[in-house]
Amino acid sequence: MKNYRYILFVMLPVHLGVLASPFLTDLSWLNFVYFLIGWVFIGGLGINVGLHRWASHKSIKLNFIATPIVTFCSIIAAQGQPIWWAAIHRGIHHRHTDTEIDEHSPIHGRVHSFIGWIFKHDPDKVNYKYSADLMREPWIVGTHKYYEIIIWTTWILAAFISIDLLLYMFMLPAVIGLHTEGFVNTVCHSTLGYRNFETKDFSRNVPLVGYLGWGNGWHNNHHAKPGNYDFGSGTSNKWWEFDPCKIFIPFIKRYE
Repeated sequence: MKNYRYILFVMLPVHLGVLASPFLTDLSWLNFVYFLIGWVFIGGLGINVGLHRWASHKSIKLNFIATPIVTFCSIIAAQGQPIWWAAIHRGIHHRHTDTEIDEHSPIHGRVHSFIGWIFKHDPDKVNYKYSADLMREPWIVGTHKYYEIIIWTTWILAAFISIDLLLYMFMLPAVIGLHTEGFVNTVCHSTLGYRNFETKDFSRNVPLVGYLGWGNGWHNNHHAKPGNYDFGSGTSNKWWEFDPCKIFIPFIKRYE
């Protein structure tokens, strides 16, 4: 198992936690609120702002307060270290989109693009030159080195406060975020949806994923202009392509 550390210490435990949640907790309005908060911070700030727009594409400069918050949220999203995520996203997915080199592409099969690639991925073969800018920051390198420790410390502290808090604010949003990314890999590089731009890949816009997946479903827009923060109307000029990540800009952007 090439990617055993991530699978055994992060991916497997977070899925087991979600599967066990019906037996450990009850559905309640409080747990629903926990989930909504977690989905905003993990799905929105962590994955789609932190890992995608900030770490991978540098499409926004974060202010002093937002930087540690967004970085922490990107770690507890349980999708891998920001340095690793950026290297894969920049060096493989965007440089070689929908080719044999692209690990995320459905040309290898839909199950593979959804989740199978994680089991075949070899982190030792990642070329970290594609995230060299992040590796120049000692504190980000520290999060890379102590990634599992940060996650498990957070989970344990949350569990001490409340099992419901752990399961619904941290684990459930992380699992949904992970599978949302897999859904984007599979559906937004298929024959569904539509294209605003003629790109060299199979990327397409899928509105439902655009609205519910923090803008990531406006995928053809993103692949056409990956440096844009707004994947929706800010790229296409189509007003109905709303990118939910725009709501974070006033709170996280560094104004110079």
